[in-house]
Amino acid sequence: MNVQETRLHLRGESRFIDDQPLPENLLYGAVFVSPTAHGRLNGLNLKEAEKIPGVETIITAAAIPGENQIGSIFPDEPLLADQKLHYQGQTIALVIAQSPEIASAGVRAIQAEIEELEPVFDPRRAAAKDLLICPPRTFSSGDVEKTWQDCSLIVEGRVDSGGQEHLYLETQGSLALPTDNGGLKIISATQNPTSVQRLTARVTGLSMHRIEVEVHRLGGAFGGKEDQATAWAVMAGLAAVTLKKPVKLVLRRGEDMRYTGKRHPYSSDYRLGLNEQGRMLAYEVTFYQNAGAAADLSSSILERTLFHAAGSYFIPNVKATGISCRTNLPPNTAFRGFGAPQAMFVMEAAIFKAAVAMGKDPSEIQ
Repeated sequence: MNVQETRLHLRGESRFIDDQPLPENLLYGAVFVSPTAHGRLNGLNLKEAEKIPGVETIITAAAIPGENQIGSIFPDEPLLADQKLHYQGQTIALVIAQSPEIASAGVRAIQAEIEELEPVFDPRRAAAKDLLICPPRTFSSGDVEKTWQDCSLIVEGRVDSGGQEHLYLETQGSLALPTDNGGLKIISATQNPTSVQRLTARVTGLSMHRIEVEVHRLGGAFGGKEDQATAWAVMAGLAAVTLKKPVKLVLRRGEDMRYTGKRHPYSSDYRLGLNEQGRMLAYEVTFYQNAGAAADLSSSILERTLFHAAGSYFIPNVKATGISCRTNLPPNTAFRGFGAPQAMFVMEAAIFKAAVAMGKDPSEIQ
């Protein structure tokens, strides 16, 4: 951060999405989301919401001019839910109105007919039901199976690590403005402006070169705006293209925490073999990654977990398997460390258990 930027922050003069000068005819967005973790959307009643003075339009999946798809690695994430509901907080409809208060009133007036389905929240249960984001992957070095017989001590166990909220200072938000050439300018607090540009083009049907994405500041991100800032920018862009007016969509803190993904929770099984001196000879680990309802960046994050499976230690024989499990939670996403902390936590837990069994201090094994 340069000195000028530091001074702006210290004085409270830095402008974020919510501080941008308001253009004329600005409209505001609010989202109607799934109240259930898993279900079938059988009907949507918008009549009462549409009657509210100041509600300009309500956008559903049926009104999308392009493709209803914002999946960046795998095309498995609709912008607006249609028929199937996969997590609580999944966006079903976008209400555009003349003020944030009117938009919120429009959201409250929408009625949905939903058939509840059984949700899955545990990654091991998802794996047992073959609910996977992608096929399992295994990284290996040496031969763990042959090495177990050479170990004087073998410890094994299970380690669970929970999710973590990014809690960036600026919540997810975007301001979209139609341009005089029939294009679109999007101001977004995103770590990935190219993704915003590409996926807005996919959803709206505009060519990429007609979409400009501007990032002033992130207001914090920590990975939470690498992929997940995209949906809100695309929604604002879609509304601006539909109405040919500027549209602002900023989540309140509670909405942001409920609707967006976190650091991936993992449930892992390990087996660690050592010789009499405490030197680690073999390590086998299986990671069950709780990806949530869509891929987001889960496959790439799981790869990073596998690369860091042995932590900072040289173990000649290693077998690490990663399973990305699809559950009925908001899609989990990038977070500082990008899958490495989960792997290191399992490795350190295994070392601690071995140290206790050998009557050593963990630092001797480390």
